[in-house]
Amino acid sequence: MNMKKSVIFLLALLLSISYCAWSQQVDDTKPMHGEVEKDERYKKIDADFRKDMLEQFGSIDNAVTEYLNYAWTGFYRNDLETAMRRFNQAWLLNPESPDAYFGFAALLEMQGKSAEATRFYQLGADKDRENQRTIICLMQITDCREQLNDIRGAIETLDKIRLLKPDEPFIYNKLGYLYMKSGGNTLAMEAFNRAIELNPDDPASFNNRARLHQVMENYVQAILDYDKSIRLDATYVSAYVNRGIVEIQTGNFDAAVQDFQISVRLDPQSGELRRYLGLAKLNSDDKDGACADFQLAKELGDPVADEIINEYCK
Repeated sequence: MNMKKSVIFLLALLLSISYCAWSQQVDDTKPMHGEVEKDERYKKIDADFRKDMLEQFGSIDNAVTEYLNYAWTGFYRNDLETAMRRFNQAWLLNPESPDAYFGFAALLEMQGKSAEATRFYQLGADKDRENQRTIICLMQITDCREQLNDIRGAIETLDKIRLLKPDEPFIYNKLGYLYMKSGGNTLAMEAFNRAIELNPDDPASFNNRARLHQVMENYVQAILDYDKSIRLDATYVSAYVNRGIVEIQTGNFDAAVQDFQISVRLDPQSGELRRYLGLAKLNSDDKDGACADFQLAKELGDPVADEIINEYCK
């Protein structure tokens, strides 16, 4: 081999060795620190970390819980790099905890790495044969993805829960809400109908379906469902408020006044509800009563009341 070829060969070999060494580095921005074999130095760092956490939190389980909370909070706040690091720390403390694997899976999904995400979902499920943590973690992921306005991802995660708990009304209510939020009104209606079918005594399900009817301008059906919700729970503020809004939309102002009067009795510290009552009275030609309610709304901290007072009560 001539000198030139020898130099090229040696350079290629050095680059190869350098690349292999670099590619095997511990990386806490990847699940399980990149799944590399750690040397003695890293093993000592890990052992010291476990020891410190045991002293600080009194038990490894307590430390795992704390770091999982940090991780989910980071995910919820869209600090995904911090979330990955905290899931790694929780995993390091207890590799048998399924929560960290579900966290890894969700973050990989956010990165568009669906095949890797599927593997980690399965690893989490393997650690949780009785699904005691699986559903809790999937709900955490749903909430985080909804918070990040990843509605499609939240729906996909809820579908995973639905496969595990096909007869849980809450899941269908949540699916209906997310479908409605994304403009999928037909799918939302199917979900709310299923929730009511599974539990016909749940006032929230009728309130949710009524809200969808309201969005779709099916006001008669909306009123009927709000009526049903209130019959099931006479203290359900949301149903009174929403029915009152429909009554304003359809020009039935006296009925709206009655609903908002009940609402403010049930929640007397809400400036927003007091403002709604004032608007209903204003449309019912009770200007003095409306202005009194707007003033109360302002005192209760409603941010819109002052503008309304300046327009209608001066």
